[in-house]
Amino acid sequence: MRINKYIARCGYTSRRKADDLVKNGKVKVNGKLTYELGLDIKDSDIVEIDGKLLQLEEKIYIKLYKPRGYITSNFDPYNNRDLNDLVKTDQRFFAAGRLDKDSEGLLIITNDGAFTNQIIHPSKKLDKTYIVRVTRLLNKKDCQRFESGIDIGNSEITSDSRIELIDKASKTYKVTIHQGYKRQIRRMFAQFSSEVTMLKRISIGPIKLDGMEPYEKRKFDQDEMDFVRKTRG
Repeated sequence: MRINKYIARCGYTSRRKADDLVKNGKVKVNGKLTYELGLDIKDSDIVEIDGKLLQLEEKIYIKLYKPRGYITSNFDPYNNRDLNDLVKTDQRFFAAGRLDKDSEGLLIITNDGAFTNQIIHPSKKLDKTYIVRVTRLLNKKDCQRFESGIDIGNSEITSDSRIELIDKASKTYKVTIHQGYKRQIRRMFAQFSSEVTMLKRISIGPIKLDGMEPYEKRKFDQDEMDFVRKTRG
C-alpha cells in the first residue's frame, strides 16, 4: 500500500497532507526517515510520525436513525445531546453528512474519510431523499422553480432537485437533492413562504432507512458494503 494511503487509512490525516509529512521528514519507516512519496508499505513495516506509531484502524459503517433534538457532532459544549449519546464505541467516528438538530432520519456513521468525501461532495450528485411536512402547499409553478434551482441566500443557489406531493391533507412531500447546504430544504421551502414542520431523511444513495425506528443502529449489509467498495474505487 502506498505510504500516503497507509497514513490516511490509519486515520492520521488525508493523503495530500500525508505527502507533505513525508516531504518534510516527519515520517519514519522501520526506524528510518523516508522522503519517498511512492514507498510501498508492507504488513510487517513499522510507520511512525513524530514518534507516534501508526496502526491501521478497522473501518466502521453504520446507519443510524437520528431522532430530533440531537446535533450531528461528536461534541458540542452548548448541547448535551450529540452523537456520543447515540453511538457507543471506542473507535474514532463521525457522521458522513449533516442533519440539523430539528431533523431526524438516516445518518451514516463511519471513520472512513475517503468514503465520506465521495458521498458528500456535490460533484458526485448522489441523491439524498427526505420526507418533508410543511405549512403551505406549493403550486405547480412553485414546484417547477423548486426543481430547477433557487437562490436561498448567502450566495447559495440550489441545483436541480425533485419534489413530489405524497399527502395533500398533511402537506407532505418527498424531496430529493444532491447538495448539502446548511438547512437547505428548510431554506428552499422558506422561499415560498412555507415552513418545514417535519423533516426526515430516508435515503443517501442506495443506503436506506428501511423501516428503522428512532435511535436504532444497524451495520451495513452486504449490498451496502458493495456500494462502499464501489464508491471508494
